[in-house]
Amino acid sequence: MAKGFNIKVPLSVNSIDGPYVLTKTFNENAKQNVKMIILTEKGEKLSDINFGCGLKKYLFEQPNSDMGFRVEDDIRTQLGTYASYVKINEIKTKFDPEGQYLAVLLNYTIPITNTSIEDIFEVAA
Repeated sequence: MAKGFNIKVPLSVNSIDGPYVLTKTFNENAKQNVKMIILTEKGEKLSDINFGCGLKKYLFEQPNSDMGFRVEDDIRTQLGTYASYVKINEIKTKFDPEGQYLAVLLNYTIPITNTSIEDIFEVAA
């Protein structure tokens, strides 16, 4: 039987893990979990309708000065709830003035492994 933390997304097959490739390290698993939390819409995960940042809602609002703060608050709240093993260092947001695109630059640390990660997450209409 294959050993790992969790099923790796997108789903794939290989000769070692078989029908579901697994995340192999704590860092890889944490990075995948952070991505899932940020890119999941509220209500999308049927077993926990509160899971996810729900960032697409911001694409349908008029851009204003507090949107970046609200996005940051959503991310901090969700990661604090579902990935408390990461420490957020910095969050930057970039909104398309026409409301078609949102980018989030997230810099975070995984204290257990003393690893810093910087990722960009893109949400589009």
